[in-house]
Amino acid sequence: MATLSQSNISYEGYLKIQGLLSQQVLLTTAHDELFFIIMHQTYELWFKEILHELFEVIRCFKSQEIQRSIKVLHRIISIQKILLSKLDLLETLTTTEFATFRDSLRPASGFQSVQFREIEFLSGLKNTYFIELF
Repeated sequence: MATLSQSNISYEGYLKIQGLLSQQVLLTTAHDELFFIIMHQTYELWFKEILHELFEVIRCFKSQEIQRSIKVLHRIISIQKILLSKLDLLETLTTTEFATFRDSLRPASGFQSVQFREIEFLSGLKNTYFIELF
């Protein structure tokens, strides 16, 4: 990961807010497409954090830092709870609303999330079908 100089650091600069907010590029004029993109991008950000934490758990196991590994596993569980709670929010997008922009996304699918597959793999699900597919 890149590092920043601590001189004159700002909230916006540190978090790269402008770059982050410019990542939502719509393919249609459908009102709900922005919601859909933001939901999935935030999932991908949380997946990135879960992977970061899983690698820390692996490191802790290898160095027998049991207490630290338990703490990190609790963080992963908390993140997963957040992700599950966001399903209620995603369900506010009706099938009809999704259909207004779904065809523009083909063949893209959430099943193509590489990070999700990496989480599955690191968590023990080593399904060769998905490994070969992605």
